[in-house]
Amino acid sequence: MPGSYETVEPRRGAWDNRMSRRERKKLETRRRILDAALKLMADKPYGQVKIEDICVEADVANATFFLHFRNKAALALAYNEDVAAKVEEQLASDGLNASERLQALLKIYLTEWGTHRHLMRQIVLELISQPASGATFNEVSSGLLGIVSTVVRDGQKSGEFSSKIEPETAALALVAAWNALAITWARTGDTKRAAEAHWQTLDLFLNGLRARDGLSRP
Repeated sequence: MPGSYETVEPRRGAWDNRMSRRERKKLETRRRILDAALKLMADKPYGQVKIEDICVEADVANATFFLHFRNKAALALAYNEDVAAKVEEQLASDGLNASERLQALLKIYLTEWGTHRHLMRQIVLELISQPASGATFNEVSSGLLGIVSTVVRDGQKSGEFSSKIEPETAALALVAAWNALAITWARTGDTKRAAEAHWQTLDLFLNGLRARDGLSRP
Protein backbone atom coordinates (compact mmCIF):
# COMPACT_ATOMS: atom_id res chain seq x y z
CA MET A 1 0.00 0.00 0.00
CA PRO A 2 2.72 2.58 0.80
CA GLY A 3 4.18 1.90 -2.62
CA SER A 4 0.87 2.68 -4.30
CA TYR A 5 0.59 6.00 -2.45
CA GLU A 6 4.05 6.98 -3.62
CA THR A 7 3.01 6.53 -7.25
CA VAL A 8 -0.26 8.45 -6.86
CA GLU A 9 1.10 11.49 -5.02
CA PRO A 10 3.50 12.67 -7.75
CA ARG A 11 0.73 12.44 -10.34
CA ARG A 12 -1.52 14.61 -8.18
CA GLY A 13 1.25 17.13 -7.72
CA ALA A 14 1.97 17.22 -11.44
CA TRP A 15 -1.73 17.77 -12.13
CA ASP A 16 -1.81 20.66 -9.64
CA ASN A 17 1.22 22.18 -11.34
CA ARG A 18 -0.37 21.85 -14.76
CA MET A 19 -3.51 23.58 -13.47
CA SER A 20 -1.36 26.32 -11.97
CA ARG A 21 0.46 26.89 -15.26
CA ARG A 22 -2.81 27.02 -17.18
CA GLU A 23 -4.25 29.51 -14.74
CA ARG A 24 -1.10 31.62 -14.95
CA LYS A 25 -1.23 31.59 -18.73
CA LYS A 26 -4.89 32.57 -18.67
CA LEU A 27 -4.20 35.51 -16.38
CA GLU A 28 -1.22 36.60 -18.47
CA THR A 29 -3.33 36.55 -21.64
CA ARG A 30 -6.09 38.53 -19.96
CA ARG A 31 -3.54 41.05 -18.71
CA ARG A 32 -2.01 41.36 -22.19
CA ILE A 33 -5.41 42.08 -23.75
CA LEU A 34 -6.22 44.71 -21.14
CA ASP A 35 -2.82 46.38 -21.52
CA ALA A 36 -3.25 46.44 -25.30
CA ALA A 37 -6.67 48.06 -24.97
CA LEU A 38 -5.41 50.72 -22.57
CA LYS A 39 -2.47 51.48 -24.85
CA LEU A 40 -4.59 51.84 -27.99
CA MET A 41 -7.30 53.87 -26.28
CA ALA A 42 -4.74 56.29 -24.92
CA ASP A 43 -3.95 57.31 -28.50
CA LYS A 44 -7.34 56.95 -30.20
CA PRO A 45 -10.94 57.64 -29.15
CA TYR A 46 -12.65 54.67 -27.54
CA GLY A 47 -15.15 54.32 -30.38
CA GLN A 48 -12.42 54.10 -33.00
CA VAL A 49 -10.63 51.19 -31.36
CA LYS A 50 -12.04 47.89 -32.56
CA ILE A 51 -11.76 44.54 -30.85
CA GLU A 52 -9.73 43.38 -33.86
CA ASP A 53 -7.22 46.18 -33.20
CA ILE A 54 -6.88 45.13 -29.58
CA CYS A 55 -6.30 41.51 -30.58
CA VAL A 56 -3.59 42.48 -33.06
CA GLU A 57 -1.84 44.61 -30.44
CA ALA A 58 -2.10 41.81 -27.86
CA ASP A 59 -1.09 39.17 -30.42
CA VAL A 60 -4.13 36.97 -29.76
CA ALA A 61 -6.92 35.60 -31.94
CA ASN A 62 -10.27 37.40 -31.96
CA ALA A 63 -11.88 34.35 -30.39
CA THR A 64 -9.42 34.55 -27.51
CA PHE A 65 -10.71 38.02 -26.63
CA PHE A 66 -14.22 36.66 -26.14
CA LEU A 67 -12.93 33.88 -23.91
CA HIS A 68 -11.92 36.58 -21.44
CA PHE A 69 -14.32 39.46 -22.09
CA ARG A 70 -17.99 39.55 -23.05
CA ASN A 71 -17.49 42.73 -25.08
CA LYS A 72 -15.26 45.79 -25.27
CA ALA A 73 -17.08 47.54 -22.46
CA ALA A 74 -16.36 44.63 -20.11
CA LEU A 75 -12.77 45.89 -20.04
CA ALA A 76 -13.95 48.34 -17.35
CA LEU A 77 -14.70 45.50 -14.98
CA ALA A 78 -11.36 43.88 -15.76
CA TYR A 79 -9.61 47.16 -15.07
CA ASN A 80 -11.43 47.40 -11.73
CA GLU A 81 -10.24 43.93 -10.79
CA ASP A 82 -6.71 44.85 -11.78
CA VAL A 83 -6.82 47.95 -9.60
CA ALA A 84 -8.31 45.86 -6.77
CA ALA A 85 -5.30 43.55 -6.91
CA LYS A 86 -2.96 46.54 -6.76
CA VAL A 87 -4.89 47.99 -3.81
CA GLU A 88 -4.80 44.69 -1.93
CA GLU A 89 -1.04 44.42 -2.39
CA GLN A 90 -0.40 47.96 -1.18
CA LEU A 91 -2.71 47.78 1.82
CA ALA A 92 -1.18 44.53 3.02
CA SER A 93 2.07 46.21 4.04
CA ASP A 94 0.95 49.67 5.17
CA GLY A 95 0.23 48.99 8.88
CA LEU A 96 -2.83 51.27 8.87
CA ASN A 97 -6.00 50.93 10.92
CA ALA A 98 -9.25 50.02 9.15
CA SER A 99 -10.44 53.60 8.54
CA GLU A 100 -7.05 54.60 7.17
CA ARG A 101 -6.98 51.55 4.91
CA LEU A 102 -10.35 52.47 3.39
CA GLN A 103 -9.13 56.02 2.83
CA ALA A 104 -5.96 54.71 1.19
CA LEU A 105 -8.06 52.36 -0.94
CA LEU A 106 -10.21 55.21 -2.26
CA LYS A 107 -7.16 57.38 -2.94
CA ILE A 108 -5.60 54.63 -5.05
CA TYR A 109 -8.83 54.02 -6.96
CA LEU A 110 -9.39 57.69 -7.73
CA THR A 111 -5.78 58.03 -8.88
CA GLU A 112 -5.98 54.98 -11.15
CA TRP A 113 -9.31 55.99 -12.67
CA GLY A 114 -8.06 59.56 -13.03
CA THR A 115 -5.10 58.33 -15.07
CA HIS A 116 -7.47 56.77 -17.60
CA ARG A 117 -10.51 58.99 -16.95
CA HIS A 118 -11.35 59.66 -20.60
CA LEU A 119 -11.23 55.97 -21.46
CA MET A 120 -13.10 54.88 -18.34
CA ARG A 121 -15.82 57.45 -18.89
CA GLN A 122 -16.46 56.21 -22.42
CA ILE A 123 -16.52 52.60 -21.29
CA VAL A 124 -19.01 53.33 -18.50
CA LEU A 125 -21.21 55.31 -20.90
CA GLU A 126 -21.25 52.38 -23.31
CA LEU A 127 -22.09 49.96 -20.54
CA ILE A 128 -25.06 51.92 -19.25
CA SER A 129 -26.37 52.67 -22.75
CA GLN A 130 -26.72 49.02 -23.80
CA PRO A 131 -29.45 46.95 -22.10
CA ALA A 132 -27.49 43.73 -22.53
CA SER A 133 -24.29 45.04 -21.02
CA GLY A 134 -25.70 47.70 -18.72
CA ALA A 135 -26.50 45.08 -16.13
CA THR A 136 -22.86 44.06 -16.15
CA PHE A 137 -21.81 47.38 -14.66
CA ASN A 138 -24.21 46.80 -11.78
CA GLU A 139 -22.24 43.67 -10.92
CA VAL A 140 -19.91 45.56 -8.62
CA SER A 141 -16.27 44.53 -8.56
CA SER A 142 -15.91 41.29 -6.66
CA GLY A 143 -12.28 42.13 -5.95
CA LEU A 144 -13.16 45.48 -4.40
CA LEU A 145 -16.01 43.94 -2.42
CA GLY A 146 -13.65 41.35 -1.00
CA ILE A 147 -11.09 43.96 0.04
CA VAL A 148 -13.66 46.21 1.73
CA SER A 149 -15.24 43.22 3.49
CA THR A 150 -11.85 42.17 4.85
CA VAL A 151 -11.02 45.68 6.06
CA VAL A 152 -14.40 46.02 7.78
CA ARG A 153 -14.02 42.61 9.42
CA ASP A 154 -10.55 43.57 10.68
CA GLY A 155 -11.95 46.84 12.03
CA GLN A 156 -14.65 44.94 13.88
CA LYS A 157 -12.12 42.57 15.43
CA SER A 158 -10.03 45.48 16.67
CA GLY A 159 -13.07 47.26 18.12
CA GLU A 160 -12.77 50.18 15.70
CA PHE A 161 -16.01 49.32 13.90
CA SER A 162 -19.35 48.16 15.22
CA SER A 163 -19.93 44.43 14.97
CA LYS A 164 -23.68 44.92 14.48
CA ILE A 165 -23.29 45.12 10.70
CA GLU A 166 -22.22 42.19 8.55
CA PRO A 167 -18.93 42.99 6.76
CA GLU A 168 -20.35 41.84 3.41
CA THR A 169 -23.41 44.11 3.84
CA ALA A 170 -21.23 47.08 4.70
CA ALA A 171 -18.95 46.42 1.72
CA LEU A 172 -21.86 46.09 -0.69
CA ALA A 173 -23.38 49.36 0.55
CA LEU A 174 -20.15 51.30 0.04
CA VAL A 175 -19.10 49.79 -3.28
CA ALA A 176 -22.61 50.05 -4.75
CA ALA A 177 -22.72 53.73 -3.78
CA TRP A 178 -19.36 54.34 -5.44
CA ASN A 179 -20.62 52.47 -8.47
CA ALA A 180 -23.63 54.78 -8.73
CA LEU A 181 -21.36 57.81 -8.42
CA ALA A 182 -19.21 56.49 -11.27
CA ILE A 183 -22.29 56.36 -13.49
CA THR A 184 -23.19 59.96 -12.57
CA TRP A 185 -19.60 61.03 -13.28
CA ALA A 186 -19.66 59.32 -16.69
CA ARG A 187 -22.80 61.25 -17.62
CA THR A 188 -21.62 64.66 -16.41
CA GLY A 189 -17.85 64.46 -16.83
CA ASP A 190 -17.39 66.46 -13.62
CA THR A 191 -14.34 64.67 -12.23
CA LYS A 192 -13.74 67.06 -9.32
CA ARG A 193 -17.30 66.79 -8.06
CA ALA A 194 -17.31 63.00 -8.48
CA ALA A 195 -14.10 62.65 -6.45
CA GLU A 196 -15.54 64.80 -3.67
CA ALA A 197 -18.75 62.74 -3.71
CA HIS A 198 -16.70 59.57 -3.28
CA TRP A 199 -14.95 61.03 -0.23
CA GLN A 200 -18.24 62.24 1.26
CA THR A 201 -19.71 58.77 0.80
CA LEU A 202 -16.75 57.21 2.59
CA ASP A 203 -17.08 59.74 5.41
CA LEU A 204 -20.76 58.87 5.80
CA PHE A 205 -19.90 55.18 5.71
CA LEU A 206 -17.17 55.42 8.34
CA ASN A 207 -19.30 57.46 10.72
CA GLY A 208 -22.02 54.85 10.44
CA LEU A 209 -19.62 51.98 11.04
CA ARG A 210 -17.69 53.28 14.02
CA ALA A 211 -18.36 51.35 17.19
CA ARG A 212 -21.53 52.59 18.91
CA ASP A 213 -25.05 51.44 19.66
CA GLY A 214 -26.99 50.62 16.53
CA LEU A 215 -30.45 51.89 15.59
CA SER A 216 -33.28 50.50 17.66
CA ARG A 217 -35.32 47.93 15.79
CA PRO A 218 -39.15 47.97 15.81
